[in-house]
Amino acid sequence: MNQTIFDLDPDSLTGPLGAHHHARFTGQGAELLVHFATTPKGMDADQHHSPLEAQARQRGWSLLTIVAQAGHDFRADAVIGFFDRCVDGAIFDQFEQTLFYGDEDGGYAALCYALSAPGARIVSVTPKAAAQPPQARYLPESKNLAVASRLIWLHDPTSADAMKPDEAAQVLTTRFLAPEAEARLLRYGVFWTLLEGAMGGGVAPSAIYKGLRARRDDQRYIRRLLALCKPADRQARAAVIAGSYAARSGHPRYRETYRKLIEAHDLKGFMPI
Repeated sequence: MNQTIFDLDPDSLTGPLGAHHHARFTGQGAELLVHFATTPKGMDADQHHSPLEAQARQRGWSLLTIVAQAGHDFRADAVIGFFDRCVDGAIFDQFEQTLFYGDEDGGYAALCYALSAPGARIVSVTPKAAAQPPQARYLPESKNLAVASRLIWLHDPTSADAMKPDEAAQVLTTRFLAPEAEARLLRYGVFWTLLEGAMGGGVAPSAIYKGLRARRDDQRYIRRLLALCKPADRQARAAVIAGSYAARSGHPRYRETYRKLIEAHDLKGFMPI
């Protein structure tokens, strides 16, 4: 283990970053996860504790969490200044490996601030496109992303504000993953497969896609798909979704939905279940 990590003063990396952001550092290992998180509505940034903290400890990782209060992004001057200080203090140089991670607004931030640690790795999950200020040091431009040693980008093309993936990225297309992408990845059991792979030897797309098949048995996901199939020209697709889920789960509500769709739209070729 890189003993110089313990020369870091956690208090120097923990504290408020202006009025709406907070940084919190816990150091124990030579691998550092930099996580960008947003609070639930009504919570102050300094009250938020990342649900990743315990799992990072179990893996022997150090963790630096940058928290934004709900309704605020990560482009505040105080956040930019924080990463400037990390660069000036060579903070990231003291770790053997650094991984920047975030989803949605945090995914955009991970793309931006990884520039502060050349050679770092990035996992950006369904990053939201954001207006770029005319003058800024940290922007998710190709020339800046090129300093990362690995860039994994989960792209949801169904999201209205999705960023276009960079050409250098390993792109995993994950339709209907946003919003709340992180919560979904945790629920489907693929989140740590993704982060461990990014921190270690690499991410096998087949492992992620296989894990995401768990969505087929998630009622919230099924309800979302059915809501998207309300237009008249998508009723046959809705019947397939409802019928497939009913056949696997035996759920009477979806069996009834399937039956009503067939009868109401006179769908030919569909078998009763």
